[in-house]
Order: sequence, then structure tokens, then C-alpha cells
Amino acid sequence: MTAIPVSEILVGVYLGLLAGIFPAFIAFAIGFGFKYFTSITVPGLGVVALGGALAGVSGGLMGVLDPDLSESWTGIIAVLVILMACLWAHGQGDKLGGSIPRAITLKSIREAKLSTDIAERVDSYGQIRLRPVGEVHDIEGYPPLPDELREQLRSGSWKFPANLSLSELESRLEERLLTDHELAEASVTLDKKGRVQIAAAPSAAGLSRRVPSGKRAVTIQTLLPTGVARGDVVTIQLPETDVTGPVVSARTDGFEQPKETPEENNGEADTDTDEDAESRTPKAPTTTGGQGQITLALRPSDARRIIEHDFAGTVVHSRGKQREYEAIGILKQRGNQFRKVTVTADSSIAGNTIAALQVRDAYEVAILAIRRGSERLLAPRGSTELQPGDVLIVVGKRDRLKQFEGVVQ
Repeated sequence: MTAIPVSEILVGVYLGLLAGIFPAFIAFAIGFGFKYFTSITVPGLGVVALGGALAGVSGGLMGVLDPDLSESWTGIIAVLVILMACLWAHGQGDKLGGSIPRAITLKSIREAKLSTDIAERVDSYGQIRLRPVGEVHDIEGYPPLPDELREQLRSGSWKFPANLSLSELESRLEERLLTDHELAEASVTLDKKGRVQIAAAPSAAGLSRRVPSGKRAVTIQTLLPTGVARGDVVTIQLPETDVTGPVVSARTDGFEQPKETPEENNGEADTDTDEDAESRTPKAPTTTGGQGQITLALRPSDARRIIEHDFAGTVVHSRGKQREYEAIGILKQRGNQFRKVTVTADSSIAGNTIAALQVRDAYEVAILAIRRGSERLLAPRGSTELQPGDVLIVVGKRDRLKQFEGVVQ
């Protein structure tokens, strides 16, 4: 009985592993590449034959240089190990190519949604409250945040639909922060657990944010009546010609203006009572009457005329009866509330007209206005088609508004 040449077998396994590394890698690449890019599985026999040929080259043509090796147990075992390694590597490459998504991009990663593990934080209306974790960081290149503003951001919370992607939630929260706190810049990072990290920069140029593009802000000393506030339209009476423009700031000499109190609702929908809403209504600084300074947003040519004079008279224009505020007051007296909702791309109402949806009859709410990019549609007609990205200003009872918001988003 012939003894098993253990030493030759071990040497064959060693040589097979040594010579099979490169062909196994090629077999893996072929299996993965074809499966990933074409969804086709290359026959294993062909890949194994190619691997054997590559092993012969990479192994220094062992069988040709040493004929005794090819006829020994060492050569046979080495060839078997190489072929098995190529077959195994091909199978693993084919399996991996079929399991990886066809297009892996940063966008597809950011389109991931919140983890289902936080379902207990989602309320009955499908919204989740997001809160920041850790400290609110400064943004490099901007002044540091004031301590009061930093604390407001750190202790804030915001509600959004839980079915939005992470990137959409981040962009919405950034927009909310910029609007609510008048920040110069905001950066939000959100993970699948709903944990928010915020970096923000305070507004470093309050006046420039109020001056429209193409206009210039110019200040003149004048005699101011009581109650002039930002947004009023006034005429500066100059000797040669009068200049008219909107007020961006006004201050009576010797009187300290009260600070503006911007509305803060922590990102939640407006569900407060009338008294709460009224207590948080922004109060624009106004003049108390007497000598003071007024700053207007004017065309460059008109601004040059004003800076040539040290003093000029001022006439405040009447803006008429504010019927829109009167209408809002009447609606609130009936127990109605206002809410701003955004039509998402997945919304069932996107692409339909207001009349086709029968918004008033089906949901018992009314769409007062639509903001579509830079366009504003007041009192839209029934033929108006709702598009993804439209911001709707709706009015109705609290429960009806929440029901409608769930449909829109």
C-alpha cells in the first residue's frame, strides 16, 4: 500500500495559495464587474480556465520549467488549490455585485430617512420633534453667536413630517433657523436617530438685509412725527425736487428704541391661541416725535441729492386702511387659525387644481395664498394647479388644518 505523501501535499497547498492570489483577484473582479454593471453572471468554468492560465504565468510556468513538478502530488495539489480559489473568488464577486445598489451616490445616501427605531417619537399626525444635541457651534469666518441666541438655538425644538428624507429635513430646518432668528448662515446635520447638530452665524449687517437690490440706504436729519416705523413711505422735501422712498429705520434723538421681538414658534405650526400669537407679534421700532434721523432705501441718483443737504422736511404717506388685517381679525374671531404648509413631490394633491380637489368642501379649509418661488399668488382661483414646492397659506379650524397638512405633506 502506497503511503500518502503528506509533505508533497503541504508543499502543493503552499504553492497553490502563493500562485493563486493574482488569478483569484482577477476572477473576483470579473465576477463582480459583470454582475454589477450588466447583471450577467459569467460562467464559472471560463473564469476558472482563465485563472489557471494566469496562475501558470504568475507562477513562472512551473509545469514547463520543472516537468517533474507537474507529475508529482505537489503540482496536482497546487493546480487544484488555484482552481478552487478562482472558483470561490468568482462566486464571491458575483454575489457582491448583485447585492450592491447600482448607483451609489452621496445624494442617494442623504435620501435615507429617519430610523424606524424612533417611531415612538412620531405623533398621531406623522410629525416628529427634532431637538439639538450638544453645543451650538460657530461657523468659521463669521462672528461668534451671542450667548442669548446660542441658548435659544440649543434649547429649541422643531416639528416636521417624519417621512421626509434626511437631506430634506436638514434643508427645511436650516431655512427655519435663518427665517426665525435672522441668521447670516446656518448649517444643520441630522442622523437617522433624529439627533440634530447646529452651526450658525449671527446676522452681521442688519441694515443691508433690509435694503433691496439696486437701492442705496441714506440717512438725513429731519423733524419726525410720532409713529414712523420701518416700511412706511415718506417724502423728503428738498429745495429742487422731492424724493420718495420706503423707511428702513427711523430714530428720535435722545430716545432709546425698543428692541424688536421677532416671532419665535420653535418651528412648530401656528396652533397657539390668539392671545399667545398677539403677545409674540413683532413690534417694529417707531418714533416718538421730534428731531431725529430717518434712513430711506432710494435709487443712487436720489440718494446723492439727499446727502447734499443736512436737514429737510418729511411727509409721511398714508397707506390706507389695512383691509387684510381687518379680514384676519374677523377670521380669528370665528376660532380659525392660519398655517403654512409645503406641497411635497410625493403629495397626493400635487398636479391637481384647487377646484378638482374641492379643498373647501373636502377639508373645510381655505387657501388664501400660494408662494411659488419668487411669485406670490393671492386668493388663487379654482383653476390654479398645485405644484411640488408650493407654500400654501391656509385658514381653518385647528383639527382641519392638521388633517389637511397630513394630506399635503
